[in-house]
Amino acid sequence: MEKFSYEALDSRGRRIVAAEEARDRAALLLSLQTRGLHLIRWVNGAPKRSVAFRFRRGRVKGVGLLRFTQELAHLTKAGIPLDRALFIIADAATEKPVRDMALELREGLRGGKSLSDAMAARPEFRELYVNMVRVGEVGGVLDEVMGKLAAFLERNEEIKRFVVSSAIYPSLLVGVGILSVVAILGFVIPRFAEIFVDMGHDIPFSTRMLILASDLFREWWWALVLAAGAAAGAAWHAVRTSLGKRRLDRWLIRLPLLGSLFLDLEVSRFARTLGTLVSSGVPLLKALAIVRDVAGNHVVKEAVEHIYQQVRQGKRISLLIKETGLFPVVVVHMTALGEETGELGAMLTATADELDAQIQVKIKRYLAMLEPAAILFMGLVIGGMVISMLSAIFGINEIAF
Repeated sequence: MEKFSYEALDSRGRRIVAAEEARDRAALLLSLQTRGLHLIRWVNGAPKRSVAFRFRRGRVKGVGLLRFTQELAHLTKAGIPLDRALFIIADAATEKPVRDMALELREGLRGGKSLSDAMAARPEFRELYVNMVRVGEVGGVLDEVMGKLAAFLERNEEIKRFVVSSAIYPSLLVGVGILSVVAILGFVIPRFAEIFVDMGHDIPFSTRMLILASDLFREWWWALVLAAGAAAGAAWHAVRTSLGKRRLDRWLIRLPLLGSLFLDLEVSRFARTLGTLVSSGVPLLKALAIVRDVAGNHVVKEAVEHIYQQVRQGKRISLLIKETGLFPVVVVHMTALGEETGELGAMLTATADELDAQIQVKIKRYLAMLEPAAILFMGLVIGGMVISMLSAIFGINEIAF
């Protein structure tokens, strides 16, 4: 008998962390299912992997996981057995982490595990992913669930790509401006300062301040770098704590203009995740527990926790969403419509699509505002430096020889 630690949800959606002895994990899993417990993950006590996998395991990134999910969805929909489907994916994979992951999952299947159990042992597969696969296995609709997972991941990657591609030009603009300021302070101004000093000319006050700033930058640039690094490290450490993360999350959603964008991103993630889970057959309470755990913002996490506790008492989710005051009106109405028609998952997914469209419009608008603002700011800074130096150069004509 071996001792296995696990994390599970009971019929009321309460999280349970415990350890029990069993012949193997399959026997313990059967015991949990007969008691109405839904396994989330194995905490420890999992069987050791073979040496071949122990040393070559690498984490699959977002795009790789999306491609793996899409390929597995297509193969299972075609009726290919899981064991062979995973072998095909591994054989066709061009990235080593994807190939290793597929082979490890295949090894788990051959060892008597279910696909969801094998996935639970990998860091790439979050609780949402594992639970949806488990529901698909139990309901015999794994191909449909994998298709929904692929659509879910693809939409998330589209949002990421849109944000990154939209931010490239403004980032380059700001980067070039910063490099220009560094070049002027570190190399250009010192050359002119030597000329002014040699000629003994009384230079303007703005030019003297600029030369002083250049001297300080050249002498103490390393202190500036250390200070910036220390400040960044302190900020990173602060937001890694629970209190710091909570304060940051509250501050982000209260920012002018950008606050509504951050909140829309979190609400869209909430609606898409909950809608995908409910559409896949996950019970509402369990789906809310998963959404609560995967929420990125503490304010939204606390709101979902409140909704979860009240739904356990039999209250309607649409009324609870309205009570939080965080969610847009469209989310409240679409959720109520989903409850009335029995299509809650579809309505939430449609709401997420609408919010994503609004988010893209907002991002385009803000970036359109950022580009001229960055150009204007850097123009004022660099232009001010140039004008300050030119005023001193023009003053050379007044020197009496």
